[in-house]
Amino acid sequence: MTGTDILRWLHFLSLFVMTAGLGALMVPLWRGWREEDVERQLAAFEDATTAHKALLLPGTLAVGATGVFLAAHVGDNFFTTGWLVALELIYLVVLFVCIPILGHTLNRVQVEALKSRKKKQPTPELRELLDDNVPIVFSLLILFLIPIMAYLAEFKPF
Repeated sequence: MTGTDILRWLHFLSLFVMTAGLGALMVPLWRGWREEDVERQLAAFEDATTAHKALLLPGTLAVGATGVFLAAHVGDNFFTTGWLVALELIYLVVLFVCIPILGHTLNRVQVEALKSRKKKQPTPELRELLDDNVPIVFSLLILFLIPIMAYLAEFKPF
């Protein structure tokens, strides 16, 4: 097994952790958005926040690290290779825009769910956050960007 093979396997494992984290985040997120009971909403958003912190964020960071090592190992130029520049830009949008906004809004929803739990009724702020659907939008954006990134890396179209 060559160094390239090892890096490809590590990169694949990182992609698996990232996508597993996204799936583990989206299922409770959708469940929490559909629930009316504050206790069940709180449990769902705690699960989503845990998936964000335990799988999605570390998986995304590992994808970037292993991708950089793999590209450097095979000799791709990070600045002049068109498909790699496009891949880097999409990855940076996911890492520095989607993931932080997703985490921030999940934390806000969780805090408001705790306030609602204490009051035993949904607060107006929680209703506003639930109507906003920001975590759903950004998790779907990540979901749609993953196949584009995989296409760029696999087929190297330009």
